[in-house]
Amino acid sequence: MTVVCVFAHQDDEMRCLGTLVRLHEQGQRIGFVCVTNGDKGLSFDGPGGQREAAAVRQREMLAVASHFDAEYLCLEREDGFAVGDHELRTDLIEALRRLAAEVVFTHWTSDYNDDHVVTAKAVTDAALFTGISSFGAGSRALPRTPRIFHTHPGEGFGFEATHFVPLSSAHVRQKATLIRRHESQMDVRRRMLGYDYADEMADHDRGQGARLSVAAAEAFRPCLAERRVPWPSDLPGPLA
Repeated sequence: MTVVCVFAHQDDEMRCLGTLVRLHEQGQRIGFVCVTNGDKGLSFDGPGGQREAAAVRQREMLAVASHFDAEYLCLEREDGFAVGDHELRTDLIEALRRLAAEVVFTHWTSDYNDDHVVTAKAVTDAALFTGISSFGAGSRALPRTPRIFHTHPGEGFGFEATHFVPLSSAHVRQKATLIRRHESQMDVRRRMLGYDYADEMADHDRGQGARLSVAAAEAFRPCLAERRVPWPSDLPGPLA
C-alpha cells in the first residue's frame, strides 16, 4: 500500500507522523506532497528572508522524508496564499498519480489556516479525478481512486474523530525526533510559546490516547465521499 501525505506546509505531517512510523514498520510505502514552499516560515525575519526560509524548510522536509525513504514533491505555491484553482487541481492530480497514491492523509476541511482549508478541498477534488484519464496533464490514470483520511486539526474546528491509531512509547519518541527535524519551526514555536511542536503533539496524543485507554494515539476521520471511503485495514490496529 502507498500512503501519501498531502499538506499545505512542511511540518503539517506532524499530525500523523506516529501513524506513518507504524505504517513504515509494516513495509508500506510513504510519499509526501507540500502545496506551499514555506517561504514565510522564518516568522521573525522580514520579507528579504523568504528565499532562505523556503530553502530551509525544503531541507527540513527532506530530512523527515529520508527517514521513510520517501519521495517528496513541493508544488511551490506561496506560503499563506494557496488558491484552489485549475492549476493546483491539475498539479495535485499529477502528484497523486506520480506517487501511485492508494491512501491519502490531508487536512480537515475546517481550520485556523486557510492554506490548510484550501489544501483539504483541493486534495479531495483532485483525488476523485486521478482515476479518470481525461483529467490531468496526460499522465496515466490510477487504477483506483485514493482513499482519504483527514487528520485532527486540534480542538475547536468541528472535528469528531472516528479512527484512532495507538502509539507505543517508542513511537512517541520517534515522532518527537522527526518533528524536531523541522528545526526552524521548533525555534519559532519556542520563541512564541515557550515550548515546541513536539511537546504540543505529545500532549495532544496523550489526550487522544485517553479515549482508548492507551498512553498515546493519533486521531483521524475518513472522507466519506463515494469511491473514497477508506477501509478499516488502511490504518494500523491495536499494538501487540
